[in-house]
Amino acid sequence: MARTPKSPDAPTATTPDTAAPAKAKAAKAKPVKAAKPALKVVEKPAPKAPVATPAATEILKLKELIDRVAGTTGGKKPEVKAAVEATLLALGEALAAGRSLALPPLGKLRVVKNKGPALTLKLRLGDSAKAAGLALADDGEDD
Repeated sequence: MARTPKSPDAPTATTPDTAAPAKAKAAKAKPVKAAKPALKVVEKPAPKAPVATPAATEILKLKELIDRVAGTTGGKKPEVKAAVEATLLALGEALAAGRSLALPPLGKLRVVKNKGPALTLKLRLGDSAKAAGLALADDGEDD
């Protein structure tokens, strides 16, 4: 049997004419999305770099400490070295044991945290006159 072509006007279940109204209804049911606004680039201000003071960036090493102490006291470097190393050893042992230190020219130093080999310390600097070694009165002179 030979097939005869159907007329384009005849409705069938699979013709595009009947599918088109269903798609149109579905398209009308969906809300129309508004266009997205253009993205605006907002620049954050650059973070301020911390002001580096010479004291904060430099490290006082043992050799320089010995040279300063020897220059201040007028002692010989080998003798000053032994005294400075013994002093640092005693300070390190006291801090490792959790003891607080009261060193008048420097100030008060205490251990805040003790986690293994690392210690967190808090230093309260001495008063400016006391820190500079300018005592207002010797012991027994104040009446």
